Amino acid sequence: MDQYILSHDLGTSGNKASLFRDDGTLICSVTEPYPTIYGQDGWVEQNPEDWWAAVCRASKSITEKIDKSQIVAIAVTGQMMGTVMLDRNKTLLGNSIIWSDTRSAEECRRLEEKMGKMNYYRITGQPPAPSYPLPKIMWLKEHRPEQYEKTEIFIQAKDYINFRLTGCIATDYTDAAYTTAFDIEKKVWSEEILRQAEIDIRKFPPVRDSREILGVVSSEATESCGVLQGTPVVVSAGDGSAAHLGAGCTETGDTYICLGSSTWIVTQTSQLIFDEKGRMQSEPHVIDGSYCYLGTMQTGGLAYSWARHNLAQEPLSYEELDKLIEKTVPGAGTSIFLPYLMGERSPWYDMDAKGAFIGLTMNSSYGDFYRAVMEGVAMNLNILLNVIREAEMVNKAVLIGGGGKSRCWTQILADILNVELLLPENTDAGTSIGSAIIAGVGCGLWTDYRVAKKFLTIRQTVHPCEENIPLYQRKQEFFEKCYFALKELNQMM
Repeated sequence: MDQYILSHDLGTSGNKASLFRDDGTLICSVTEPYPTIYGQDGWVEQNPEDWWAAVCRASKSITEKIDKSQIVAIAVTGQMMGTVMLDRNKTLLGNSIIWSDTRSAEECRRLEEKMGKMNYYRITGQPPAPSYPLPKIMWLKEHRPEQYEKTEIFIQAKDYINFRLTGCIATDYTDAAYTTAFDIEKKVWSEEILRQAEIDIRKFPPVRDSREILGVVSSEATESCGVLQGTPVVVSAGDGSAAHLGAGCTETGDTYICLGSSTWIVTQTSQLIFDEKGRMQSEPHVIDGSYCYLGTMQTGGLAYSWARHNLAQEPLSYEELDKLIEKTVPGAGTSIFLPYLMGERSPWYDMDAKGAFIGLTMNSSYGDFYRAVMEGVAMNLNILLNVIREAEMVNKAVLIGGGGKSRCWTQILADILNVELLLPENTDAGTSIGSAIIAGVGCGLWTDYRVAKKFLTIRQTVHPCEENIPLYQRKQEFFEKCYFALKELNQMM
């Protein structure tokens, strides 16, 4: 009899439930959307109750055609760097301030002044930035003190769903690392950082290995989501970290790119690596004793989506965009796009950075705008890859995320990064696959994480076009100079 893993991926726009068979086959998936609440400049929130409702709808929908007793484990992954607040009765205290919220710039400045940027970076693996939970919590303490005082525990998106499923609360090492309140080398909450931030260390949850069984589905959860009472639920990992496994990243030197709403490039390492300029991030891998060296952009897919919805009266389909871009030439003429629509993390860590089209002329075509967006995202990624190459040789990379569906964008990436891009069968299922692997290892279905390589079926390899490489190398120099040329002006806006 077949056995199944149920995986939930709490994205920025909705929850994706996926059902995997014990041989790694994706049986089906369904996505249930939920809203995002945008407030004044930089404020972005979501209601965790909307996440839970989406999980329940998706669970009922995806399991209606199977014997639910065949589900051997559940794993929930999801957006990282939020602030879910629970009081002493484990009741929600308002919305979660999510990863893309940038209201806590002043708190980041204070942290950097007290700790020193590089000292903070070497403890947490992340430079101070408003995207992370710790400065958001500092902002809450300053601006909503009653809410802060009532909060018994701060947790992440996946942790909240795990709590609703099992009644148990814990986080894992990957989500803990991205709070920037965690010592990634000692794997404990950092007393030094929390003392300087003036945040109570007792408000942070226990930290457990991703593959551990957190608990089992409760009777109350069964009534809501339809999964059988007693089904094991693993601790799991944040979406970015689950994606490491989904991209087959299990050995030192394995590299992948996730071209999703936000975008990142990751190389697996055997030890923690810290960039001397603080441009990159280091984090514990789901695999014990391994680490990841990476750079993360605020946008990527979001920049592409912005262009689709704002450069035309009606959004063009992805196929229409590819056909339009195919009529343009590499380099988009003299056009350059800076993809900093939400500030930027790697490599600049500059929340004042802004998006811009530069170099437009009377010869600039409609298609050049879209090509420039794709090239701008790729050029920023190239900065990150070049930093990684200072530590590890990278000649090929797996590409996951929705952006991998565009044949034009994949070729642009291969040309600008000068790498072979390996495109999996399920390009946009990387995080779901990763969390399913964690659940399978946790419940004993598979012996270790090396099974991830079996999940990875490559459907296409995209090779760089040699004649485009010199052109893009010249354009890369202009791209980076454009950021610095506009930096002071952006700070004044």
